[in-house]
Amino acid sequence: GGMPPTPYLEPITAGTRHRGDQARKASQNKEHDDRWHTDGALSVESAAKVLKLKDGRFLQHSGGEVVIGHRTPEAVLSSSWMLSSKQFGTVYLSSLNNKGALTWLSCELELVWDWTQACLFWMSASRFDHWAPTEGERGMGEYTLRKHSGDEDLYLAVNGSRIVWSPTASPVQVDDWLPEACSITGMTPSKDHYSDALGEVTFTMTTYFHVYARSVMFRQALASVFTHLKERDLYVKEFLVVNDWYDGRSLAFNGTFTGPKVDENRQEMLNFFPGCVGASTEVAKSRPKDQKCSFVFKTAEERGQPKALNILFDLMVTKFWIHFEDDKVFFQDVFISRLLAPMYEHPESCWQEQQQAQAVKQLPAGTSSGGESSDWGSVKSVPQRKLSQAPEQGQCLRIASIRLGGHHTPSISDVFDVEDYVRPKVLHDNNYVRALLAHGGFDDDKSHGWGNYSDVGAVQWPLFSLRPSLHNLTYIKSLEAPLFCGGEPGQFSEDHDITVWEDGGKTYEFHWDFELEFAVRWARGGATVATISPGACMRDVSNGISSFERSFEYR
Repeated sequence: GGMPPTPYLEPITAGTRHRGDQARKASQNKEHDDRWHTDGALSVESAAKVLKLKDGRFLQHSGGEVVIGHRTPEAVLSSSWMLSSKQFGTVYLSSLNNKGALTWLSCELELVWDWTQACLFWMSASRFDHWAPTEGERGMGEYTLRKHSGDEDLYLAVNGSRIVWSPTASPVQVDDWLPEACSITGMTPSKDHYSDALGEVTFTMTTYFHVYARSVMFRQALASVFTHLKERDLYVKEFLVVNDWYDGRSLAFNGTFTGPKVDENRQEMLNFFPGCVGASTEVAKSRPKDQKCSFVFKTAEERGQPKALNILFDLMVTKFWIHFEDDKVFFQDVFISRLLAPMYEHPESCWQEQQQAQAVKQLPAGTSSGGESSDWGSVKSVPQRKLSQAPEQGQCLRIASIRLGGHHTPSISDVFDVEDYVRPKVLHDNNYVRALLAHGGFDDDKSHGWGNYSDVGAVQWPLFSLRPSLHNLTYIKSLEAPLFCGGEPGQFSEDHDITVWEDGGKTYEFHWDFELEFAVRWARGGATVATISPGACMRDVSNGISSFERSFEYR
């Protein structure tokens, strides 16, 4: 990870005679010779990096030109550079755009397709003591790029929004590339460890590999979790992944249904993540208490996303739940304590109210101080209030979800805000809710929206949704049962009524409403969500490939 990149082998060995040659002649041990003798320098290429100026701008490539500017979320990969080296201290710069095209920076300071026209730079620290970042900073130090050829000492420098050659260098800080929507500085852990949350987090995913590409995304997604989810030894009790059933073969990369069958895909999962245990739903219910990673393999009779989520609800025994998606990838460390912070640190939160009650030295007979009860996030029958109102006993703020995505404001670090959501009375009118779930005017709405129902703010979508979040599982399990069909309290509706719509002369049918119905009950409970800054640095890697690609029923 250091800079400049270090070639794998020593350049001095290329075409020279040295003690290694004499040792090879004298030795009869060929294995010893192969291990210790090198035959020349090899080129090495860094992972993608960013080159940042002191004023916060970055060296970027846009429209085939090199520019200096601030990173923007929509300009994916525009700040990424790769540094290639054949000997320590010399580098070539190349860029990769979002179309997969590789170009090289020439000595005319233009991007060219031909690598033989790439400019060779000397790359060294801007000062002898700047090879590494100073205490408390991140990155890989501060460097200058000097032209390798020519009689003059010319450095890469900045003039406005362009790069130029100059006798005076513009030093750059080097760091690992992150998606342009992310903060380079990243998230830090909370100062405190929340003792009653230790071992009380379950991490889950739901997966469906009828499109084989989704299996590849899953491997990348879960690997990024095990790489970047920090403090998991403190907080995470277990990882649960539910894998859905499909018949026949999956949709392969060539667009035909010749990909792996469901059992073959499941074996791939287990082979790629050794130590995780695969089991049926029934077997998973009796898994050992210390089993850290379980893949739950559903049967054909258990198909469907609502069923998968309810299986997770039956299996989870913790207070908190982090739900992730199989097409999201972490690019930066995520600290669980930082995700928990809004629930614990907001001055009006239910946990804070409980702590205040515990601090009372003497309580009237028969009054509970809350003790170690885990119901501080459950539903309570209290009037609605705005966050600006002072909390009264029994009116604590129920923060039931923290979005992992959060804000990515570069100038703000390690803060959170809580959405001031007050549920309208109409949300308790079941006739209204039934019409809401029916998607008034849905068949004629090309965006498949909710028509005028969204205007009243009944469900501020996605106030609750299954986008990556940390949830208060105690709150969820205390919710009422599904409103218009059978089901357990705090679970998703498994009603098989489907929504039908027409588009392009074809009729599609799909079960869209189970999340919305759950969101109504979630909002009726009186909770709200928090957003952290900076949020988790993650990116959707699906490129629009749905789990249900070519799986809709046509008629």
